Order: sequence, then structure tokens, then C-alpha cells
Amino acid sequence: MTDTSPVLSVIIRKFRKSDMPAANEALVRFKQALEMHPGFIEVRHNAPSQGSDDAFSTVISFATLDELIAWEQSSTRAALVEELSHFIEGDVVKNRLDGLDSLLGPQNAAHPPQKWKIVLVLTFWVLVVGAVLSWIADLISPDYPVGYLRNVVLLIFNILLNSYFFLPRSMALLHRLEDKFQSNRS
Repeated sequence: MTDTSPVLSVIIRKFRKSDMPAANEALVRFKQALEMHPGFIEVRHNAPSQGSDDAFSTVISFATLDELIAWEQSSTRAALVEELSHFIEGDVVKNRLDGLDSLLGPQNAAHPPQKWKIVLVLTFWVLVVGAVLSWIADLISPDYPVGYLRNVVLLIFNILLNSYFFLPRSMALLHRLEDKFQSNRS
């Protein structure tokens, strides 16, 4: 069974200042090659501040460990690493961070829900909860409070109920239904 959780590769190295323009050109080609590789998510190059002797770090994210390993074993990467090695002084430190599921929460690195789904669910609950709260307020106290104060109190309860109860549970149910639907289609 393959691991399907995201993985990061962190590379820390120091480039000679005199070679930085050529190193930057090689890093652009490195990024372009990464973007063509399956499973690639993102790369971030963190350059030291001007005049600093700090190291240069690169963080690469892949969707799975297998895809990162495929990248690390590719001839494209080997050629780019060889080119970059001419501009490096000192040692290169490389770490692989996997098993990030616990940091990413219960969705196990699933993509966050599309915004339109959240807006649709939230709009539904705002209307329903607002109508129910108004009906309850009319039953409890039809005359008091009226106007602005009543609207503020109902709005606060609507926001609290939707934020802490209805929206999270509805989105969790929607995720379960989507997962079930996708597994049935497979």
C-alpha cells in the first residue's frame, strides 16, 4: 500500500554571492522542471536578506512520497542538481518531512471545500435559522424587544448557531457524502 499523504523536501544550502545570478537562473529551470513532474504541488525558494550570510532554503511539496521519490530519482533533477552544485559553498542539508496528516487535520490533506459549497450551505442555514429564531422570538415575546435591539440579538444567535453548530456539521456531512459518492463511482 502506498502512502497518499503530502510530503515536503527541505533543502538548505549556501550559494557563493558571486554566483547568485547564475544560481538564480538554474533555480528557475529547476522550478520549471518541477512543475512538469507528476504530483508536484509547490516550491518555495527562501533567499537570505541582502548582505546576509544566511543559507538559502528550498521547500518542495509533493502530493505523495512515491511522487517525491520519483522526482529525486529522475535524470532531470540529477542534471539540475549537478548544475547547481557548481554554485554551492559548504554542505547541503536535505530533510524529508512526511506523515503530515496530523498537521493538516482530519481531512487527510484533501483539498479544502470549494467556496461556493460553503457559501451555499451557509446561506441555507442563515435563512432557515433566521426564520426559526424570528418565529421563536415572536412566540416568546411578540412585542419586546422590537426594532434594532431585537435584530441584533437574533443576528448574534444566528451567527453563533451557524458558526459553531450547523455549518461545521453540514460541511462534515457533505464531505462524507462526497467521499461515499466518489468511492461508489470507483
